[in-house]
Amino acid sequence: MSETNEIMVDSSILSAYKDGDMRARELIRNAIDRNINISICTVSIINIWSMTKFDRKSEIGFTGIFSFLDVIDLDNDVAQHAGSLLRENLDMDSSLGIERAVVAAYAGLAGKNIVTNNPEEYARFNCDTKNLQSYVLSQT
Repeated sequence: MSETNEIMVDSSILSAYKDGDMRARELIRNAIDRNINISICTVSIINIWSMTKFDRKSEIGFTGIFSFLDVIDLDNDVAQHAGSLLRENLDMDSSLGIERAVVAAYAGLAGKNIVTNNPEEYARFNCDTKNLQSYVLSQT
C-alpha cells in the first residue's frame, strides 16, 4: 500500500457513515476490502459512541467495522503531543477539541494524512488533512 492508502479518520467520518453518506460508506468499504488502511483513535470512538443517536444496533455494526480498521490506543507520546497542541490552543476544551488534538498528534507522529468532514478544524494544528469528498474522488 502506498502512503496515500494509509490515512486517519475522525468521528465526523464515522458519523457520516452512520447517517448513510455514500462517500463515507465507500471509504469504509475500501478498508473492509483491504484496499486502504484506515486508522482511528480511541478518542474518536468515544465521541461516536457517546452520541445520542448511537443505539445498540450501531454498537454492533461499528464493532464489526472496527475489526477492519487500525484502532490506535492513546499512548504516552500521543497524549503528550496532543496536550502540547491543546496548550497552544486553549480555546479547544470540548471533547471534539480533544479528539482533533489527539488525531492531529497521532497523524503527525505517524506521518499519516487525516480524512475528515471538518478539515478547517485541523488548520490550527498545521497537519495534512483532506475533505472526505475530495479524498474519495482522488482515489477513483
